[in-house]
Amino acid sequence: MSESVDSRELGLRIRRLRTERHLTLKQVEEACGLSATHLSEIERGRTSPTIGALARIARALGRDASYFIEADDLPDVAHLPRQEITGFVTARGVHVEPLTPGVPGNQLFAYRLLFPSADSGPLALGAQPLSGEVLYLVIRGRLESEFGETRLTLGAGDAAQGRLLQPHSLRAVGGEPAEAIAVLTRRIEESD
Repeated sequence: MSESVDSRELGLRIRRLRTERHLTLKQVEEACGLSATHLSEIERGRTSPTIGALARIARALGRDASYFIEADDLPDVAHLPRQEITGFVTARGVHVEPLTPGVPGNQLFAYRLLFPSADSGPLALGAQPLSGEVLYLVIRGRLESEFGETRLTLGAGDAAQGRLLQPHSLRAVGGEPAEAIAVLTRRIEESD
């Protein structure tokens, strides 16, 4: 989990974005309903906004509130060149590679899943305590997916979507290597 920034850094981020957008304190005041004086105090790091005030400021500046409070100041557009990808191999031989480093406030995580053979896998994710979803798109080969009691065999170009509230797994079938793109609303950890 990402650490939060202090009130001084939060204020600097608000001021930087406001000035990049060529907005005055008065214009932000009109858009979010907080006084220009209070906004100025927040920008200077002299006071911290409440969660509700931060949400209103973020909306007025066209950002998610997490942009202002997450320690990692990531850009709006995330790019991870192929040569910089550092993935991991699960205990069952599935290669998991992140496709981007992420965008602040976004709960989407994209991965390339490589199943070198039918002997690799399954990649299994247990039921998650919070709601969320997963989408798998098969790029090559064939994969068998299980979402709770539902079993599907997916070929190249096929996709399956399911909820993370139920356990699910993927494994290569047909004796050939397989590759899929996974988009989840949570991270895949090395222990998965």
